[in-house]
Amino acid sequence: MNIYKKLQTARVMLQELNLKKSGLNKFAGFKYFELGDFVPYINNIFDELGMMSAFNIHNDVATLTIVNTDKTDEMVVFSSPTADASIKGTTPVQSLGGVHTYLKRYLYLNALEIIDGDVLDAAVGSGKLNTERKKDLVEKITKLIDEKEAADLMQAVEEQALTKYRVDSWKKLPTASLEKVLVKLEEL
Repeated sequence: MNIYKKLQTARVMLQELNLKKSGLNKFAGFKYFELGDFVPYINNIFDELGMMSAFNIHNDVATLTIVNTDKTDEMVVFSSPTADASIKGTTPVQSLGGVHTYLKRYLYLNALEIIDGDVLDAAVGSGKLNTERKKDLVEKITKLIDEKEAADLMQAVEEQALTKYRVDSWKKLPTASLEKVLVKLEEL
């Protein structure tokens, strides 16, 4: 069997296992696959089919190479550019480990066609997550304005909302901008 047939067979074998998601994003309220949810199964399937996989990062590109161990010149390579991740409350090495974990996870999801995001995709497509997050941010910011007596800062934010984003209230700023305002207020 060639590498493409083996990979397709592995995909079908994996989907028949009805994998369970153990990861939970408490902030956005959705479950996701962690590496431990599928890698052990993939290793068993690959062993049975005569395949192996190798994850690597080189020159800002992460790769997952899947090799036919019966014909080692046959391989399929999946790749993704890397990105920096500044994870709050972690050391640089821990952040780097987070990048590796995410990239490895996403490359496996891609290579084995593991579907992980129906609930999240539906919520994102509807605008539900962004709307809920924005509402939460506005509430937190409003509370901090009073607690920190930050009327001056908010006046500057209000002016920027009008000039840069052409909205008549800071509450209508994009979610990413509201995140930055919240950080500034928390630093006061």
